[in-house]
Amino acid sequence: MASYNDEKRELLKMKQGLIEESEIIETEADKVMLEKPTGMAAVENFIYHNKWFLIVGAFFAFVLIFLIHQTLTRENSDMTVVLVTSDSQKAPNLYHKVKDVELALEKYCPDYNKDGNVHVDVYMIDLTKSNPDPQYVNSNATKFFGEMQRGVAQLFICDTGILSSDEQGNEVSFGSMFRDLGDATDNGAYDGQNFIKLKDTEFVKDAKWENSCPDVLGFAIRNMTSDLLGYNEDALLRNEQAGEVLNNILTGKVINEVTKE
Repeated sequence: MASYNDEKRELLKMKQGLIEESEIIETEADKVMLEKPTGMAAVENFIYHNKWFLIVGAFFAFVLIFLIHQTLTRENSDMTVVLVTSDSQKAPNLYHKVKDVELALEKYCPDYNKDGNVHVDVYMIDLTKSNPDPQYVNSNATKFFGEMQRGVAQLFICDTGILSSDEQGNEVSFGSMFRDLGDATDNGAYDGQNFIKLKDTEFVKDAKWENSCPDVLGFAIRNMTSDLLGYNEDALLRNEQAGEVLNNILTGKVINEVTKE
């Protein structure tokens, strides 16, 4: 730091015109710049210089909090059911019926995971091949085969056209893909059938669908043999549960009085 005498000599040189400015004499502006802000001024200064980092950080914090909230509040499902159509013109507006179908299924589903709450997840998949958007078609086909690979969904609400061909275009038998419902439900009244129309059951009333349920839709249960996608011990257990729930529906055995709106 410059001494008093050094500053005095520098001032004299400046007055004599020998130098225009001094490196050892601080101006008022220099002093202001060297002073560190305190209190609210320090906060405002920090925000001003780091605002973009703060904005990005706040965004990611919001996303993290949202994901944690979704995880903590999500209902654990006792059963997963796939609601799928091969022709959205024959089975229109299925997305709008997902919640009603969930609530109707919950009337007949036991608390399989023993958490004190019954919840059924219904996944809607549209396999309409005539859709003009190829990305939409491919995305839904991938979603469908992904569900088959997982083996979690064993009960299907579908039409018989969903398995008309596989990914390579080879013909696939609907009958071989789904179980004999007499065997699956342990109910001899349905021996030899692998498909039961929704309109032939009281379920359509439970789902508030009696006046608009598509005629092509029905219940089916996967035929879990070792050579099929998704075959594992958990899938076999879920397959048995699907048979129990479907039998409850067919016989009118209500397990839970669902009061949700």
